[in-house]
Amino acid sequence: METPPNVMLLDRAPERSRRLLAALNEQGCITTLAASHQEACHCMAEGNFHVGLVQLQGEDAESLSALEGLVLDSGFEWVALTNARQASDARVRPALVRLFHSVHVGDDLPGLVCLLRNVAKLHAVSTRADTQARLHVARKIMVGSTPGMRRVVEQIHALADVDAPVFISGESGTGKELAARAIHELSSRAEGPFVAVNCGAIPPNLIQSELFGFEKGAFTDAHSRRTGKIEAAAGGTLFLDEISELPYDLQATLLRFIESRRFFRLGSRKETRADVRILAATNRDVPALVAEGRFRLDLFYRLNVLEILIPPLRERKPDIKPLVELFFEQFKHYRPSGLTGFSPAAMARLQDHDWPGNIRELMNTVCRAMLMSNPPRIEAEDIPIANPGKPLQPPTLEEIREQAERSTILNALKRNRHNVARTSRELGVSRVTLYRLLDKYDIQRIVDRHSSQRFPGTGTPRETTHD
Repeated sequence: METPPNVMLLDRAPERSRRLLAALNEQGCITTLAASHQEACHCMAEGNFHVGLVQLQGEDAESLSALEGLVLDSGFEWVALTNARQASDARVRPALVRLFHSVHVGDDLPGLVCLLRNVAKLHAVSTRADTQARLHVARKIMVGSTPGMRRVVEQIHALADVDAPVFISGESGTGKELAARAIHELSSRAEGPFVAVNCGAIPPNLIQSELFGFEKGAFTDAHSRRTGKIEAAAGGTLFLDEISELPYDLQATLLRFIESRRFFRLGSRKETRADVRILAATNRDVPALVAEGRFRLDLFYRLNVLEILIPPLRERKPDIKPLVELFFEQFKHYRPSGLTGFSPAAMARLQDHDWPGNIRELMNTVCRAMLMSNPPRIEAEDIPIANPGKPLQPPTLEEIREQAERSTILNALKRNRHNVARTSRELGVSRVTLYRLLDKYDIQRIVDRHSSQRFPGTGTPRETTHD
């Protein structure tokens, strides 16, 4: 069932909008009427609105500018209700184009309701995308705006409450443990412990006692009973990182525990039960290890009930910029005073690198650049990276200028929620010039004819952009 749009209706003469308020509510909109900017701000602080509607009559360009703060700070798009004379006034029209998603003229109530519903849908899509792009886990943030990472986040949400083993695969440094922690924190076991074991970091002769624990006297140095990682994770989640490094003779013991939830401490004849969810991860090709006889096929099948594949950073390069910005903020204690960020050329170098070490390598590079750079910005020469086998060639002045210009336009579009009119105003160029630059740098324009209205006197539908 479609969610009804929550509409903020602003009219400084509220009596003239009483009938419109009732009509919108009859059409399924949830409408709140405010008589002033202050009242509208108060209502917006108390409620979650999807679209704004403002009744205009006789305003000039100067008085419209008073609306600018309200409109731009609201977090959603606005539609202006006015008459044909005012909408076609050459002195007022630029302000209307700059401030509003659309202008509605006349008494076409069904058309207005359709417009409001479409603008509200765009708001819902934008909000959902922003929410899905970041997943907060263990005081860290999983950033995933690309389709591959959005799919990972969706899988994490879907698999969290399915109490079965999950096999997480991906290259080193892609964030497999962060994904495992996210599954745990979103599951019904979130109040229980999360115990991580790196199977590749424990000597083979010690890993059995690390996992299963031991009794006093089980071996020479066993002076007291010790609880293993499995028992420590009871009621919660056990994350077995680099599971492919688990010794072959111990894999059968682990398989038996997964199937029965029972195990023996080393040196004990008494079975111990532990209610644990198993998450496993590796950066190796496990089917190849199975074919080589180095990993048990039955254990692989038992661990691989549910699977998540985390893509490498080179396949999700649009995520590099938000990751860099995230690390720049997270590690601000590394920044010298006055360092404000990365130059366009520096960001371009980061985005051109293939990152064989993935997010871990990117994070270390950002931290190193912050420590070694001089204010006000980190420049390209402060990031000494190059792809293996590919000589690092410094960009030409023209390439740097174009990279900077393209990056500036993209950043301005994002800040203005891809509103072309607002972006051109911020950049100090005409809309015609901005359109030419969008074409030059292959930043595609999308015209949504269903959710836009033509502005009287211009014949031009409102436009949004995406890269």
